[in-house]
Amino acid sequence: MEEPSVHRDRLSGLPLSLIHHILSFLPMRDVVSTTLLSKRWVDLWTTVPCLNFCERMHNFCERMQRDADENEDDGTDDEDNWTRTETSRIQNFVNRALILWKGVTILKFKIDIKSSYDSSLVSVSDVTAWTCFAVRNKVEELEIITTRQCWAPQCLKSCSSLRKLSLVGCNLQFHGTPSWNRLKSLTIRGPFGSRISGDMINRILLGSPELEEFEVKLCDSNENLSIRSRSLKKLKMGNLLRSNDKGSPLRICCPNLETLKIAGMICECLFSDVSSLIVASFNIYLNQFALENVDELLGETLKQVFSTIQHVEKVSLSDVCVQVLVATHKKYLHSALPSVKFLKLNLGHEFGDVIDLLGIFPNLKVLLIKHQDYTRMPPDFNAVNYMEVESNLFLLELKTVEISSNFYDFSIFGFIEFLLKHAVK
Repeated sequence: MEEPSVHRDRLSGLPLSLIHHILSFLPMRDVVSTTLLSKRWVDLWTTVPCLNFCERMHNFCERMQRDADENEDDGTDDEDNWTRTETSRIQNFVNRALILWKGVTILKFKIDIKSSYDSSLVSVSDVTAWTCFAVRNKVEELEIITTRQCWAPQCLKSCSSLRKLSLVGCNLQFHGTPSWNRLKSLTIRGPFGSRISGDMINRILLGSPELEEFEVKLCDSNENLSIRSRSLKKLKMGNLLRSNDKGSPLRICCPNLETLKIAGMICECLFSDVSSLIVASFNIYLNQFALENVDELLGETLKQVFSTIQHVEKVSLSDVCVQVLVATHKKYLHSALPSVKFLKLNLGHEFGDVIDLLGIFPNLKVLLIKHQDYTRMPPDFNAVNYMEVESNLFLLELKTVEISSNFYDFSIFGFIEFLLKHAVK
């Protein structure tokens, strides 16, 4: 009977494709370290299709602080020395890894260089050079994360191999239309203080005929911002800015869109075709000093929006939306949303305002309320006696109610009692 080998190298016996898949979950520093395992692994890392340069800056900062404590009396500037040293280490490691890499194509390429200590550890030219390397090797998934304000490399414009692109901390501006015929997912989160123009977004959509998921933050809604796509299924727009009352409304025409999330200071939007929409989230906040008649503008917008999303099953509303709807609820009762089964509300005021609002959702099954203490009620505030409120509201389908609050409020119990009474006819 053959004795089992105690020291058998089972890992090296795996197929190369499976080893590459395992290594794809590791940062490049750990992948390169596998050269110590055996002779077979000496050059194996140079053919991995997934390159993840994720520098752990917080570890570097801890080491810098430790070294500074040990040498605080030697008269040297430890901060400057550490910055120059680590900049050289990061640049040398990435550059050498790319020079030695001899794979065929790059499936995933990630550059995650962010630091709460120093945002200029790596230069813009470095990020550009590394990105262009990925583009030359027909990268399919590219992710750039940096706290250094820089422009996305122009070489991205013609990268037709891209299937997924994520840019965090990069300004995006191309001349002309990008050639992203295979792109399925796009995330753009510009640096603080920057804005991506509506014209740029329109050109991106024009050059991405297969795009299904699109997330964009820090975009200017004063311009002609129009989202038109037959392929788009998920759209998330955050930090929309509307700084005056002369801007054009946000227009959305996406017949296959299933999930829509809008957040920012915007009060006008028009939906021409969202016939496949299932999930809708409106996290709207308004600058009361920048716009006139904001309540009326947002009220009319919600009226138009509700009339076009009768088929939606999940809805989430911000405190501003709740207040506007409550103030003008009689105008919207005829625009009930009978298909909504899940409702999430973010409140900054008392629960009594919600009662009339629930009439818009007659077939509600799940109600989630996040109660934030934006304006704490005074001790002598006369809370609503919910049991004395006369209402024809009956929530016959309501099964689940979840309420979270960042402060203790006795009115919660009265509101729950009201719901229990009207949840059963």
